[in-house]
Amino acid sequence: MRLRHRKWTDKVLLENQDIGKNLETLELDSLKQFTDLEIGSGLGSFLLSCSEKWPERKFLGVEISKNAFASAIKKASAVKDKQTNFLFLNAPIERVFPLFSDEQLTDIYINFPDPWPKKKQKSRRLTYPTRLKEYYRILKKDGTLYFRTDNIDLFMDSQEYFKEFQLFSFQVISPFYSEKTDYLPTTEYETKFREQGIDINVIIAKKKQ
Repeated sequence: MRLRHRKWTDKVLLENQDIGKNLETLELDSLKQFTDLEIGSGLGSFLLSCSEKWPERKFLGVEISKNAFASAIKKASAVKDKQTNFLFLNAPIERVFPLFSDEQLTDIYINFPDPWPKKKQKSRRLTYPTRLKEYYRILKKDGTLYFRTDNIDLFMDSQEYFKEFQLFSFQVISPFYSEKTDYLPTTEYETKFREQGIDINVIIAKKKQ
């Protein structure tokens, strides 16, 4: 997600270090409290919806773009007094994976990631088998991975990745409508794509016992 740097970015981040951190300011032991992870949390709406819907859980959103991260923090600052079960982290997910304990997370969410369409880029996809190996390690035995995309090539390839990896059972929903479920709130991208008549596709993968 490419966003312009806003003049308020540094001020917002400085004033909200309790809900927005980077790897330098993060207390590593604090990661042990989280039950749910969103990879690529963007502008933050999805994570904040989850936080409000399930107050008994602890949500971590990881976002590599500082500008998107800052926008999420600005939005989250308006609700942080009543929603205290979330944190946003500005970091590449590759550096965060090793910080999680084995079988720590209940759910992982991947919403509209970069499709990396070129052949030489495909290993960077968030559903590539090397990534699935990381998810498998950090998910609980009954843990679930939710993957959502508008990109049909990524969607089809991802099904093959899950088949190749073999350690997840999965179901496919296409087209997907968040308003028809109670387990997957909408995102900014879903709203945008649906308005354009673009189908949303979802894979729900359960860690095998």
